[in-house]
Amino acid sequence: MISYTDLPIIKWNYGTSVASKIMRLVADKYLKLHPTSTSINICFDKTKRLLYIHIPFCASLCPYCSFHKFLFDENTAIRYFELLRSEMKMVYDLGYKFDSIYFGGGTTTILPLELSKTIDYAKSLFDIKEISCESTPMALGSLIEHNLHKKIDRLSVGIQTFNDEYLKQIQRYKKFGSAQEQYEKVKNALGFFRAINIDIIYNYPNQSEEELSSDIDMILTLKPNQVTFYPLMYSPSLKKTLIKQWGNTSDKKEAKLYKLILEKMKAEYTQRSSWAWSLQSKDIIDEYVIERAEYIGIGSGAFSFVGDTLYANTFSLKIYEEMITQGKLPITHNAIFPKRAIKQYRMMVELFGLQKPHEHLYFEELLLRFYGAFEKDKVSAKGAFLFSVLMKEFYNGMDSVRATMRSKLKEEDGLL
Repeated sequence: MISYTDLPIIKWNYGTSVASKIMRLVADKYLKLHPTSTSINICFDKTKRLLYIHIPFCASLCPYCSFHKFLFDENTAIRYFELLRSEMKMVYDLGYKFDSIYFGGGTTTILPLELSKTIDYAKSLFDIKEISCESTPMALGSLIEHNLHKKIDRLSVGIQTFNDEYLKQIQRYKKFGSAQEQYEKVKNALGFFRAINIDIIYNYPNQSEEELSSDIDMILTLKPNQVTFYPLMYSPSLKKTLIKQWGNTSDKKEAKLYKLILEKMKAEYTQRSSWAWSLQSKDIIDEYVIERAEYIGIGSGAFSFVGDTLYANTFSLKIYEEMITQGKLPITHNAIFPKRAIKQYRMMVELFGLQKPHEHLYFEELLLRFYGAFEKDKVSAKGAFLFSVLMKEFYNGMDSVRATMRSKLKEEDGLL
């Protein structure tokens, strides 16, 4: 739950800067992976977790994206999906149970038939109630053609902006068409899927309030089931290059634009997290880190979090194939967290999700109340912005992990 009584006073201040820097230091301290031969243990409980499935292929690579991906090669991708299903069976044999799946990438929809087979196989192993999947605007027609709208409950479409100049800047105009073309593709797909989410990036260098307001107006006219507004994030590994090409982002402007989003969206949409908005409160959201204390990830570059440990699968497709063929889970690195760090993490993501935290940490709660993050028993608008900033720093920390894991990859590591 959120209170908007303090919405007019959202701004980037000294407290926000301190919190951002502390989060950056904490992420740098704890998000350090070490080589390991230890895998996830046999599961004896009946908890139904989330299964994350990573598809690391793209037809072309976006300059701002730091997620694990390779240029698409059809033969490699087909072989990869086969290995993916073998890894899924290994996880099943360990006793893990799942009721929801999230496909991330990369471009998850790059081979619709393989995606469909993987969904069918997952449903044959697990009691799956809900499937979420990322997509590009250009894939929508193909997904419907292959009847994937009957298998995917929630589709997240990366539009990023309805401004043609920014689409050109982030090199998506030629790939996915003009803003109007993408708008029409989403409009035509609405109603086929249980829920469609639109991803919008804000705080581009030099972006004005009028330009973001225009993006929001397009959203309010289109009326997708859900919208997720992300602040533009420069991955630490790409930051210098992107600043040189695009210019730097402004923290103060980020606060102003966030305030604008809340002002324009709150009348017609329900805010579900610091970033996500639902047209109906029952619509599902994809921030699985909020709702799931533990999850298992399969595929090259996927992460799992079980107990006190973050596990990382190999980022090399060659090593991935070797390990799966040998009947081994492809986990090559891990990081073990102290109990208090886990409690702090859970507290942050639950507050990011505008939920009352299950963990009660006196010192942290005292600081948050001093900042003004709460309005009685609700998260305040200032608090929602603060948790957006903290989550951005956490994501940047994970970007650094991915960059480190990918730094030793060779060209052949992306081919099978």
